[in-house]
Amino acid sequence: MDSRVREVLNKVASTVEFVGVKFGNVNATNAFGDNALHTVCSWGDVESATMLIDAGIDIDQFGDRGYTPLHAACVAGHFAVVELLVRKGADLFAQSKGELPLTTARVSGHDAIFDYLAPLMKSSLVERRNAYLKARIDQLRREVSELEAILD
Repeated sequence: MDSRVREVLNKVASTVEFVGVKFGNVNATNAFGDNALHTVCSWGDVESATMLIDAGIDIDQFGDRGYTPLHAACVAGHFAVVELLVRKGADLFAQSKGELPLTTARVSGHDAIFDYLAPLMKSSLVERRNAYLKARIDQLRREVSELEAILD
């Protein structure tokens, strides 16, 4: 593993959310399912996010509250990180308990991010018919799996 990536992972490992997490690989997650990309996106750290993505981290990992790193960047209002994630192929339609990244940006008061994502999503829907419905089905399947795990 690249020493700069290791440095980023060590910084993430020093946070409360990642206490006890051993980063044997870039895709290690905490107890909530967050990976290191969630954290650096919430910090607004474009350089670290780029390194982690280039190292193969799951850009669409579902974590706490079902958020992906794109959700985390939208909530925190880090426009440059949102742009990076979109450029690197983050799923615009990833749903966390029914919320799209676009929705989390709007609810969090980050209208510039909302205004950036809205036309991208619209044009994507032209290319990927039913993208929203497919994402919603995936989100519901994840919820059913979580509920079934509780029953076992």
